Amino acid sequence: MDIFLILLLSIIFLSIGSFSSVLIHRLILIEFEDTDINLFYPRSHCTSCGKQLSLINIVPLIGYILQKGRCINCDRSISITYVLHEITHLSVGLSIYFFEGFSYFTSIIYLLFSIYYVLLVCDLKKFYLPFYLNISILLIAAFSSFYQIILIPNYGFLTISNISLSLIGFLLGYFFLWSINFIYKLFRERDGIGGGDFILLGGIGSVVGPLSIAPVILLGSISTLIIMFFNYKKYSKELPLGAGLILGLFSYGILKYFELFPAIYVI
Repeated sequence: MDIFLILLLSIIFLSIGSFSSVLIHRLILIEFEDTDINLFYPRSHCTSCGKQLSLINIVPLIGYILQKGRCINCDRSISITYVLHEITHLSVGLSIYFFEGFSYFTSIIYLLFSIYYVLLVCDLKKFYLPFYLNISILLIAAFSSFYQIILIPNYGFLTISNISLSLIGFLLGYFFLWSINFIYKLFRERDGIGGGDFILLGGIGSVVGPLSIAPVILLGSISTLIIMFFNYKKYSKELPLGAGLILGLFSYGILKYFELFPAIYVI
């Protein structure tokens, strides 16, 4: 195995993980606070003192190590979550490469993981699913289906195109949660599920196909309850359903890949 290729991929995955930290931090600021910050301005800076970071200190992992986990200007501790985002992206990226190699398919899978990861953390932090990231899942699924970069399993008993399956999966996922919320609203006169969750499950359906939505919902519901169990104080009144569904999707993908999930369709 080419060590230089592994090193290059590691740098790329760490950099994407670092960028995901920026997205998470700034998307939440833009949505919930009155700020002049956007996704591109200002340059990376300490969130405590506002001092811009030097180039060496924004290098993934290395910057954190060189600063010993503390801002060199104000000596405030730097959140370890930045490093965790980078290591997570590195681990997932290398795992995808080792198991499946490098291809258009694995590039799409990693892109989807990165988007879902940002959505997951934003939902856990602020019950927030950024719309443009959320809807991009459908666009990526449609693009992949159109160019035959297969994401949806081959349903042997269905003779319709992949892009049609992707669209059906989106509609089924979206209107499943919409219907539940509609019924809830009739009785309680308020929404019980956020609109972002409708789009999220629709996007998941567009990626995995209509027949895989049920196990994702099952695993997602279990994941949501586990999240609540470990932080009941924060989530006792409102659940991060989106985060649970994303974890359900990740779990389902792993179980299906290693053939640990019972087959529910004919291939």
